[in-house]
Amino acid sequence: MHQKLFLWIVTVVVVIANPVFAEDQRFSDRFAKGTSSFGGELGLGHTFNLPPGKDRTSLSFAFIFPNWQKNLTGIIAPDSSFQGALYWNVEANLALLTHRDHEYLAGFSPLIAEYKFLNPERKWAPTILVGAGFSMQDWEEVAHYELGSEFQFLLHGGLGVEVFRELGSYSFNYRLFHVSNAGFRKPNIGLNAHVLSLGLRF
Repeated sequence: MHQKLFLWIVTVVVVIANPVFAEDQRFSDRFAKGTSSFGGELGLGHTFNLPPGKDRTSLSFAFIFPNWQKNLTGIIAPDSSFQGALYWNVEANLALLTHRDHEYLAGFSPLIAEYKFLNPERKWAPTILVGAGFSMQDWEEVAHYELGSEFQFLLHGGLGVEVFRELGSYSFNYRLFHVSNAGFRKPNIGLNAHVLSLGLRF
C-alpha cells in the first residue's frame, strides 16, 4: 500500500517537473505576442469583513467566469526571476447565491491584466491578476446595507498556478472579489469575497 502511494507521488512529481516545451513547440512560439485562447474558471466564493468593524451579510456563491485571453508582450525579462508574459483578459461574470433562491450577479469585466511567470524548464507558472468590470445583480435584496443599487462595479485581484498541457492548460486560483457601486447610491459599503476556482484553457 505504502509502496503504491509512494510510486504514485513520484510519478506525479516527475510529470509536473518535466519540461513541457518539446522541439516541435518551442517555448517562445507557444507564448508569442498576439496569441490568444478561450477558457474559464468555475468555483465557489464566500464574503468576509474587509475592512473589519462592520457587520456585513454572510453570502456564499457559485460562479462561472468564461474568458478570452490575448498575449500582449510575448516573453519579457528573459533569464531573470521575472521572466514571463503579460496577458489581456476579457471576462464574463455569473455568480449565483448557493444558500438562498439563487439570486444572481451577471457582469462583464473587459479590463483584466494577468502576468504569467514562465520558464521553459517547467510545465507550470505562477500567475497574478488585477482588473475591473461592472455588473447587474439582485443580491441587494439580501445585502441591502452593502449594495444599495442593482448596478455595481467589480474589482478583481488574485493569484494562481497554471499547469500547461500539450494543448491548453488548467489552473488553480484564488481571487479577492469586490462588489460596490462606488458610492453613487446609498447605502453602499460593498461586499468582499474570497474566491477559489479551477480554470481551464483550450
